[in-house]
Amino acid sequence: MLKNGAHQTLSEAKIFPRRLSFSKICDILVGYLNAGADNQFVGVSEVVEKSNVTLHNISRNNNFLKSWNFVEEKENEPGKYKLNREAAEFAYAYRIDPNGEQTKLILNKILSKDPVLTAFVERIRRENLSRDTVLIELPRVIGDLRADKVGLSAFLDMMAYAFRLEELSVTGKILRPPKETRRTVRAATKVEPTAPIITAKSPSANISINLTISPEVTPEKLKEYIKAILEAYAEHYKEE
Repeated sequence: MLKNGAHQTLSEAKIFPRRLSFSKICDILVGYLNAGADNQFVGVSEVVEKSNVTLHNISRNNNFLKSWNFVEEKENEPGKYKLNREAAEFAYAYRIDPNGEQTKLILNKILSKDPVLTAFVERIRRENLSRDTVLIELPRVIGDLRADKVGLSAFLDMMAYAFRLEELSVTGKILRPPKETRRTVRAATKVEPTAPIITAKSPSANISINLTISPEVTPEKLKEYIKAILEAYAEHYKEE
């Protein structure tokens, strides 16, 4: 007998997804819907053709789907599965409206059949548990201590989706794109020092002197240069 009111036998033990996100788990269910729904047992290769998930990832998550009663396996032909009725309804609703309230309600009905999970959801609400705390508690509560981080996070996103625990959902936050903040960015303009043009007139000719001034030249130095040039020109003019 498990703690926290769990009375699951080994055959009824629940496990978490393996290395797939919640959205990919839903893709598998839609793949089963497209391949055979709840009417026909199909193999994994047939589901691969109807989904965007690899054969390996579908295979290793069939045990998760089976343990939570999403699919059932054919007794005399292991490896072939079909959706249960409610799972087919959820997959159909998810395919049409993945964020719809009716879609979430169907998943809620499926997961609510497990009393251990529903009791834990009540505790989450009552104690206002954080996402990090729930991730630590879930494996012990459900009884799957071999869960990987990705699959565990996927199951928590599934819970948040089905039971309206938006504060625990990463998926929900990702689906809502952040508001864009429009900023007017002014291009930085580099002010290059202007080379002054000194024009000196004499009776015989006009002389133009162009100075190339580097940024290191201070205004005081520039004044000294110009003064020296003017003095040299005046001296030259006297000689003429």
